[in-house]
Amino acid sequence: YKIVVEEMPGLAEDIRAKLKMLNSASDLPVLVSDLGAEPAFGDLLIANGRLMDLKPYFDASPEWRDVTIPESIEYNTIDGKLWTAPATAAAFVGMFYNKEHFEKAGIDSYPTTWSEFWAACDKLEAAGFTPISVHTTETGWCPMLVATSSLATSDEGRAFMEQQYPTDYDVPVFVEAMRKLRRLFDYTTPDAVGGNYALAANNFLSGNTSMIPNGPWMIPSLSDPQFSGEGFEEKVGYGHYPDGVMLSWLGLAYGHGVSMDHDLEVREGAVEYIKFIARPVNVRKRGVIMGDFAPKVPLTEEDLAELSPAMQEYAKAVTSVKETLIVYQTRWDPITQNEVIPAELPSFVTDRITVEELVAKMSAAGKKYEKESN
Repeated sequence: YKIVVEEMPGLAEDIRAKLKMLNSASDLPVLVSDLGAEPAFGDLLIANGRLMDLKPYFDASPEWRDVTIPESIEYNTIDGKLWTAPATAAAFVGMFYNKEHFEKAGIDSYPTTWSEFWAACDKLEAAGFTPISVHTTETGWCPMLVATSSLATSDEGRAFMEQQYPTDYDVPVFVEAMRKLRRLFDYTTPDAVGGNYALAANNFLSGNTSMIPNGPWMIPSLSDPQFSGEGFEEKVGYGHYPDGVMLSWLGLAYGHGVSMDHDLEVREGAVEYIKFIARPVNVRKRGVIMGDFAPKVPLTEEDLAELSPAMQEYAKAVTSVKETLIVYQTRWDPITQNEVIPAELPSFVTDRITVEELVAKMSAAGKKYEKESN
């Protein structure tokens, strides 16, 4: 088999928009990925019979089954059919931070509570550093990670984040989380309002900011001269969000789907690719390179020795995490994520609308999506 990859410039939202366009034209690529970040599109493909049932191939492959997260099998199975490939591993999302900045600001250890976190921001600012990279476009990825992490430590917060497509965001714990999001923008760069993730990442990689919320997929750029200076990776640490929290998909997201827009021979080739990347050796390689750690395929001593300095920092954070919360992108509807958040965050973080007005707009979007999808 030969895999043909089409590369396209742009952001994640641009790729998702193209997938939707290709779906409308019945011309999806044989491997449909990135469904986990927008589950509503996965729901649409499944409801319209646009994906192939993988269950016969999964049941016939004990090697594939043996490395798969059981909860992910259940998540990806609807009406007895396995519509997308269940996960073998999960990435955990925390905070990159510049250890050199922290040291110069007199911060002895990475903050573990919210009060310590805000105090660290004040110390960094007093030392002449901009504390954190955030942005308002796309789905508000960076600031929303920090804000929603605060929901992990209460029963009410966890219950809220377990809802699929919530229709009421006017919940005290969520309102308080949005107040934390607003406060982040007191410690960021002037271009954060209206800026996108790429700009936020560049500010951190250039040493313009001291922290950025993100996952391990960012690690290769820390040592890439296209993005960062020589020796930058050695300055970077990786920590939890306050109260020992990290976020993850935890396998509870749609995986690779196989499009019905191709002949059976081509579709079965795509299945072979999915099985190939699920081989233990490849699962471990992904752990070393990308930080997707697999509960059923632990890294060997040789694998651990191959980890880059930043990946070692990340691995320490994952092994010491106290609370893990599902990532908001797997739970919220596309209207809230793709329309309301980018449109309203600039007004919210510049105090042109209140937190009550923001959550009201998010609730209205949730109700709109519920009505349109029924």
